[in-house]
Amino acid sequence: MPRLALLALLLLPGTAAAQSGVEGRLNELQRSTAALSAQIEQLKVQNQQLQQRMEKMQAGFEQRIERLEKRPAPNRPVPRTGTGTGTGAAKP
Repeated sequence: MPRLALLALLLLPGTAAAQSGVEGRLNELQRSTAALSAQIEQLKVQNQQLQQRMEKMQAGFEQRIERLEKRPAPNRPVPRTGTGTGTGAAKP
């Protein structure tokens, strides 16, 4: 129904000002649509670049984890138990 009313306004004589206003608004909407479309394309490219960086980082992390898991465990000194009196004093 709003389209019909808009069409009627455009066809009525003496509505040149209304028609000009509608054309101006239409042009503004077309410019906005074009600007938003360009912004969407830029964001798609940026998103793709970030996705590639994330995948590269993830592959690097996985390689590092695999290398760490394949390494032999470090030699740690075994704590000695049952030696001495436990007081820390030297025997005479």
